[in-house]
Amino acid sequence: MTLVFQMSSNVVALLAKTGINSMRYVCRGFLGVQLPLRESCATFKVKSMLKLRCEYCYFVRVDGRLEVKCPVNPRHNAKEPFNVKLLW
Repeated sequence: MTLVFQMSSNVVALLAKTGINSMRYVCRGFLGVQLPLRESCATFKVKSMLKLRCEYCYFVRVDGRLEVKCPVNPRHNAKEPFNVKLLW
């Protein structure tokens, strides 16, 4: 019990001396490992000139736009820019 109280009093003293912003840096280790909000994944690039980049790439038309999809290398995924003139 005294160890917890002593540790918390040290934290309060450090907070008073250095400020809240530097205290966040110090307390990051207490909070544990933060997981990323979402897993990183290759999203579609928007290109005006689409081309097949490998033997596994193929064209697909989705919602009127042409897309390149590649099941082997997701970095090859690309799609045409959205045509704003179709909105009106």
